[in-house]
Amino acid sequence: MYKTPTVIYQFAEFFESAEDIIVYDCETTGLNPVSSGNKPQAHVIELSAKKFMYMPFVGFLPLEERLWYIRPVESLNEKIVELTGITDEFLADQPAEEEVFPQIMEFFGNSIVCGYNNLRFDDLFLFEMYKRYQQVFNPMMSLDVYRLAQEMIAPSEVVNYKLQTISTYCGAEQDMYHDAAYDVDATVDVAQYLMRRLENNYRETGILIPPYTGGIRVKVSGISRYERGKLQRIYANTTTPDVTFYMEIPSLQWNCKQKDIDTDRFNMPDVIAQVLKIARVGSEQELTKYGKSKSTV
Repeated sequence: MYKTPTVIYQFAEFFESAEDIIVYDCETTGLNPVSSGNKPQAHVIELSAKKFMYMPFVGFLPLEERLWYIRPVESLNEKIVELTGITDEFLADQPAEEEVFPQIMEFFGNSIVCGYNNLRFDDLFLFEMYKRYQQVFNPMMSLDVYRLAQEMIAPSEVVNYKLQTISTYCGAEQDMYHDAAYDVDATVDVAQYLMRRLENNYRETGILIPPYTGGIRVKVSGISRYERGKLQRIYANTTTPDVTFYMEIPSLQWNCKQKDIDTDRFNMPDVIAQVLKIARVGSEQELTKYGKSKSTV
């Protein structure tokens, strides 16, 4: 199996950018930033945001931090109270969202942001919060340490990729979780651990991520889309007998159709580059739409 390390390259880009970064975390009244069916819209009740200057080979140097508790329009359910320790009674004396939003928007600006699973959770809540005030949450870059951990830590090394699990794996376990301020600290610890691994690679090789030049090069002769039920793939035929690759569309993972052949034998970045050229797209994400109207169901 092969997967392009796009997240690692994104962190490497930040690593070389010399920009400040805001690491943040939200606690909310539920899991849905927008209402869906019988699931009501949830809101942010705690927002911790810490601004850092990142110095290569030194780490995250703190600059500023903010913590907002926000009184929501809805009551908290028992699960949220148990998870966060936050109660309706405590929030009753806190400001409403419209009172603190100008402070939040001013602090975040268009800075680079970072979180743990923020691309699928925290960013979505801020996007909806901004939208309520006719504003757009549009950070210069959004980095997700959860995805970085998935790419740099093998599944065989951890039981799951929850923040507490990965924090423990990195040797930086916090005292509390599902508290926004503590979760920001844990996220910073994990990010620093993983980025130091990238830095160590830089010390040894002179580059953050060595280009992949090994493996057998093959010529891609054609591509096609295949769908059947939940199975969604892009196939890449080659001129080499009995060698066909496919990309799982939901995960962007590449495999060989022939089960006894491993992708490690081939120069997969070169294979992918050929496929993208044939499809006339610029990324694997765009490739997921290739041939969609002609797919087999």
